[in-house]
Amino acid sequence: MPRRRPGNGCTLGPDRSVQPPNTTPERPVTLDDNSLVSSFISYLLAEKGLSVNTAKSYRRDLRAFNNFLDEVPLREVEPPHIEAFLSYLMEKGLSPVSSRRALSCLRHFYKYLVLKGILEECPTTNIESPKHWVHLPSYLTPAEVDKLLNAPDVSQPLGLRDKSMLEMMYATGMRVSELCNLRTASLNLPERFVRCTGKGAKQRLIPIGAEAVKWTAEYLKRGRRLLLKERTSPFVYVAQKRGKQLSRQFVWKIIRRYAAECGLDKRVYPHILRHSFATHLLQNDADLLSIKMMLGHSDLSTTQIYTHVAKERLKSLHEKLHPRG
Repeated sequence: MPRRRPGNGCTLGPDRSVQPPNTTPERPVTLDDNSLVSSFISYLLAEKGLSVNTAKSYRRDLRAFNNFLDEVPLREVEPPHIEAFLSYLMEKGLSPVSSRRALSCLRHFYKYLVLKGILEECPTTNIESPKHWVHLPSYLTPAEVDKLLNAPDVSQPLGLRDKSMLEMMYATGMRVSELCNLRTASLNLPERFVRCTGKGAKQRLIPIGAEAVKWTAEYLKRGRRLLLKERTSPFVYVAQKRGKQLSRQFVWKIIRRYAAECGLDKRVYPHILRHSFATHLLQNDADLLSIKMMLGHSDLSTTQIYTHVAKERLKSLHEKLHPRG
């Protein structure tokens, strides 16, 4: 259960104990008002620099919150409603990251309602993200990574694309959205690095290994031109159909298909290669600050989650191999 910060609590909406004479009761404000949600999203995109992908996630979070409220007007929402919603998400198995994002969405949304004069105070003010939401990321072993990366048929243009794509994700730790937005102008294969544009349009340089360089060069030489069919595109990875930019959902399907083909019984998803990249570097004595820079984390505490993964692995090895483990 999320905890509330110490404080005097929140009260929502106007004081209804004193009503001015001859007034018509205000129409309840709910999340069914699509124009309200759309104006909130537009505000975040224009004023707060929110990414399009995060905006889409916020819209889904608000839809889920609306379904949970079941017609409770926004002016009647109090901290227990928020806490119950977050507990509901956790019980459904939503990842800690997604649950924290949902709370962030609601904080932004209620601040917006206060800004617009729809509410007087924000019910999320004293709600704190629970510290026990810390979640150890899943990752593949080096042997499992090899199986996944060797699954594509590199005799075909699509296989070359997918091979390059998987190698690039594991070599750089890129987010899937960053991979989909990667442009040919951002590649420097001779010098073995790539310029990546991450969250908040922040750019970073990431070194890439020999295998990723080799297969990306092969894809650019033998695969990409055949997929484009005389069309042009600024993006490195393109679809067979009309040479369009790949979507995150499409990359997800590709990775899930290859995981099934090579017999990986773990739940494999695109971010697992990012987790594997960071975990394997840490296990081989890379320093946290370097990993933070390559991952594009704004805060070192985000990167420190991988130290927990490494510790768990060491503990498991000790229990398995030590005579008195």
